[in-house]
Formats: sequence, C-alpha cells, structure tokens
Amino acid sequence: MSAEIFDIGVHRPVYLWGGPGTVRMNRLKFMDAPVDEAVHAEAHTGIGASRMAREAAFNWAYLMYDWGFPPEIEQEDWDDFRRAVTIYQAAGLQVFGYVQVSNCVYSGTYSNKDWYALDPHGRRFHYYTGRYMTCPSHPEWQAHLREMVRGIIDAGAEGVYFDNPWHGCQPIHFLGAWLGPAGCYCPRCRRAFRDATGLEMPASISPGSDRASRRYLRWRAGRMTGVIASLGEYARSLKPDVVIGANDYNAVMNPSYVAYGVDLAALAQVQDVVMIEDFALPRWDPGPSGGPATLVNNALTLRTARALIGATPLSTDPYDQGIGFDPVYPARRFQQGIAEAAACGATMVVKGTEYVEDGTFTLLTAEQYGPQRVAIGQMHGWLAEHADLYRDRENAASTALLYPGDELWQDWDRLAGPYFAAGQTLLAAGVPWRVVTGADDLTGIRVLLCLGDLPAAVELPDGLHVVPVLDLPGWEPSEPSFLARNARLRSGVGGAVGWLFQAYMRWPGVRSLGDGLGLPKLIIQSPHFVLPSPAGRQALWEALGDPRYPRVKAGIPVLAELWRRGDRRQLHVVNYAPEPQQVSVQFGQQASGRLLSPEGASGPAPSAGFAGAELSLTLDVYAVLEYTSET
Repeated sequence: MSAEIFDIGVHRPVYLWGGPGTVRMNRLKFMDAPVDEAVHAEAHTGIGASRMAREAAFNWAYLMYDWGFPPEIEQEDWDDFRRAVTIYQAAGLQVFGYVQVSNCVYSGTYSNKDWYALDPHGRRFHYYTGRYMTCPSHPEWQAHLREMVRGIIDAGAEGVYFDNPWHGCQPIHFLGAWLGPAGCYCPRCRRAFRDATGLEMPASISPGSDRASRRYLRWRAGRMTGVIASLGEYARSLKPDVVIGANDYNAVMNPSYVAYGVDLAALAQVQDVVMIEDFALPRWDPGPSGGPATLVNNALTLRTARALIGATPLSTDPYDQGIGFDPVYPARRFQQGIAEAAACGATMVVKGTEYVEDGTFTLLTAEQYGPQRVAIGQMHGWLAEHADLYRDRENAASTALLYPGDELWQDWDRLAGPYFAAGQTLLAAGVPWRVVTGADDLTGIRVLLCLGDLPAAVELPDGLHVVPVLDLPGWEPSEPSFLARNARLRSGVGGAVGWLFQAYMRWPGVRSLGDGLGLPKLIIQSPHFVLPSPAGRQALWEALGDPRYPRVKAGIPVLAELWRRGDRRQLHVVNYAPEPQQVSVQFGQQASGRLLSPEGASGPAPSAGFAGAELSLTLDVYAVLEYTSET
C-alpha cells in the first residue's frame, strides 16, 4: 500500500476492541468487572460496522485478534476476528489485526511455557492480574508471534498492529530516581548482552550517572526494535503490501525509552505508520482560584514525534484518565482531539473501546453514543473534503524548540520539566512553533530555544537568536533528588516499591485498593501539563525578542500551527476551551485569504474571505486560515 493511504483526511481510524476475547480480558484485567457482552458482540456485526462507517466516517478499524490467551481458549477469538474482518471490509473499512507482543495469560497450556521474562532474582514479572511479561528473545515466543501474524493475514486483514512492544521488566520512576530492574534477566538475554558488550546486566539502572546503564538501555531498546523489524519482515513475506504499525506508547511525554525500551526514532523506520498512545486528550482546567491552570494537550508530543520520525506517517491515540476509568467522551472532546492532530500533521486514532459507564465496560458502538459518532463523522467528513490542504506543505514556524536528544531520557528529572514548560508557554502565547533536532536544517528559524549547549553539528544561520532557557529567571533546573544520589537508599526503597508494584499487579485486593485511591491516575497522568507561572512565561516571552507573528490571542489557550504550501500560508487554530470563544489573529502585516472551518459539530460551512492585518472571529473547535501576505 502507498503512504498516501495515511494522509490526513484519508486515514480515519478507530481503536475498537470487541468480541468475546475483550469481554474475557476486561474481566481478567479488572477483576470480574461488569461487561456489556451484547455491545461487545454487536461491535463485530454489521450493526457495529455500519455505525462506525456510516455515522462516524471511519475507514480503518483496529480489531482484536490476540489478547494472549492460550490457544484452547483463544481459538474462539480467532474465528470471531475472521468473521469481523469480512463484515468490516464489506462496510468499507480496512482492518488492522491486534497482536499482544510482550505478555500473555498464565493459564492452560501457557502455564507450562518457559518463555517468560525474569527479574534479576529469576522471578516472573507480572503484567496486570493473570498475566506475565514474556521474553522477546525467546525462540518459542517469537514463533508464537509469527503464528499470530500469519493468522491475521490469513483472515484477510490489511494491517498488523503490535501492542506493547516492551522489553521485560519496567523500572519504576519514583521521587526523581529509577528503581528496580529494566528488561529481561533470563540466561539467554544475559548471555546476549555479555556477548555484545562484554558487560554484565545491571540489576538496577541510573541513566543520568552511570554509563553502563546507558549502554544497557541502548542495547535493550535495540533488541525490541529488532523484534518488531523481524515480525514486519515476516508479515511482508506473506503479504507484500501488508501495513505494519505498533503502539509506540507515550514515547515522548514519558521516558518510555527507559521504562519500556521504546526507541521512537528507530521503531518509526520499521513501521508504515507510527501510533502514540498517551493520556493527553485535550482538556482545559482553569485550576483553583489563584492556582495554576492545566492545559492537557498533545502539541509538544506530536511536534517532537514529527521531528524524530521523519516522513513516516504519524497518528495518536489519546485517552483522558486511563483505561477502565474513562466514560465515553463528550462529542466536543473527540473533535478537539481530531482537530489538534490534524493541525499538527497527524491523524487521531479515535478510542472506541474500554470505556466504563455506570460501572460497566462498553464501546463507542453502543446505540446511545450516536451523537458522539455523528460529531466524529462531521469532523472526518470535513477533513476528507479538504484533504488536499494537508499535502505538499512544510512547517513555516520561525520559532523552534530544540529537542534535547538522548539527554532527555538520560537526565529526565532535570530536563523534562523545562522542556514541557517551554512548549506550554509557547502554546499559551498563541504563537506557531516547531520542534527541531540537532541534525535539522534551521533555515527559516529566527528564534531557537535550547535547554543546554548546542550540539557541535548544529549550523546556525546568520541572524538566528538563541535563547538558553535554563539561564532565564525561574527556569533553573532542579537538582538530583537525595534518592537519586544515594545508591544504597535507592536499592532499599526500590525493593519496597517494586514489591508494592507487583502486589498491585498480582493480587485483586491490592489492585482494588489502589484503584479506589486513584493511584493509577497519579502514575499515568503527566505533571507537566500545568502551565508555568505567569512570571516564568513572561520571562521566556521577553527573551524571544521581536514580537512573534502570526499570533493568536484568546482568553483560553488556542493552538496555532503554521504551514507553507506554495506561495500561501496556512494558520491552523484549535480551540482548547470547552465552548466557542472570541479570538484575535494578528498577522503583523497586511494579509488576505480565506477562512475554512468545520464549525464544530454543526457541519461544513462555506469558506469566507478576509483581508487586513488582524482578524477577529468566533472560534468553535477548528479553523484554517489560508492566506498570502505583503512580505
């Protein structure tokens, strides 16, 4: 398949776990939680497929093939998937088949396997109730994954999707330190690392201060990328035009390189489309009186990902509070997520599954969510109608934020806060900006924000203004925590925290207590969405120098993204507010062009012309200003 199938407006996907396997998995993972079985069965019928295609205008569906149950149980799911593929294709949708890459259910014939990942003490590592992490290097596990790939292709699916490409044990980030083991410590993996480096695997890691830890983490990430590359090659040997995708989970917002072995840049080279799953569905919270406001968004994530993955198509699957905690979102929030992704050069994979309403698991296909599906369909219809807007263009923002490179995951606690704060500040100021790497051509950049010394390879154009963010008042990075500096204390605390983490994953009682206290939300929700202080934002704004144009002014932040297509510019604006608001667009010079907008949930509107140095408009969800200017 050609890359054009993933163009914005052309690719309209939904993440939709239905069928008997999802019912079974939700009950296992969430300790016999109530599940609407009728809705999950209906999702794989003509009714579910029709609602997705006709009302929501989806044309791709991620459907469940392999949850990781043993074959004597999962055969039912494979048969159901084959029927669902035929049904969805008849409704006009192409299908990704889901494969669970890094874990399986410990029951039946799988309880006799030795393919499980081990910690440094030789113990299996839990992945939620009833499941263990698997060793990605184990030959029998690799053979199992190839069988799953063959089953998906034999069923007629157009794509194969690999979920959770994680390498073994996950270290825990706690109080500014990494605790516990990372990866798989089985004899096979230990031997492979020793043969490759001459070193022994570290039982715990300290990426900021230990070169051996960094070397090990690079090896671990490379092994995981190799697994996905090998599975992709195998899939293409069976079906040359098959599409390969993977869940490059949270690979920007959290240090997934350390936690899971996810190397976004490398994984992008062995996939046809990148998908980032995270907890960043747009949401504005003004905060308590006198307290900081919170703007949840994917702008920095998408801009960073685009800088890292090059020309590989980009998609995102943003959640709100997390799996098992979210009700079906209001229509407007779906539209904001789709618009934000499109503005930033990506496609939103709409979450259609694992919602909980009145304590019961349900799906977006349920009859009562018709208004949400119609709103999604209206946004999709507008994007499809205007797909040409998003082709053959380049980012035209003159303000850029330099990606810190490997230093970001190596020195996360020192750099992540300022990196996200800089992005949040620029976003709240309503100026277009982009993320660049040290290898990028900086032509057209007038202001470059950086968090440290510039890489030696960076070539600075004449007249470029460099802003060393960490030198600004109020932007000083935090020092390493006491726990991070004390190896002996880290070992002791790591043992206790690791035991609690595994207890949460293993025992339903501990899990219920933790969920009731809201602990998962505290862990998965990023602390970096809080807007910096007004003084900090002002210090950065003043350091930028000359006024930045174009600029969007509004009461509640509006995303501004600037593209160039031929001799015309496109200013994409997305309203993060929970309702329409009045905004002012300042061009800094005379400009003329047309305004294009889907008008939120009300359907397509005719384009309107404009001229002048400033434009006032009532922005519902999304608008594109296509214009030329005097200079």
